[in-house]
Amino acid sequence: MLHVLFISLVSCFIIYIGKRVWKKGSTNFIAGYGKVFTPRNEKQLAKGIGLIIMLFGFESMIFPILSLFFEGIGFYYGLLVVLNFFRKVVV
Repeated sequence: MLHVLFISLVSCFIIYIGKRVWKKGSTNFIAGYGKVFTPRNEKQLAKGIGLIIMLFGFESMIFPILSLFFEGIGFYYGLLVVLNFFRKVVV
């Protein structure tokens, strides 16, 4: 039970980080040796990345709690994380 509380606290922190990325509206990527890439529509990209981080935080909070009541739910958690990742990368 204590590990579920710890995971919930870490998940709240992940959600907080995602919200900060969303609100900040700026993202910088390292594009190579000492070069920084700034995308054209930076606010929209930051909003999308922040949303992905917040969804991961919500998933990380919900699935450990559900795993107390249902067995074998870890597969679905991993599947949901992969689908969220591909949702943003492919689209």
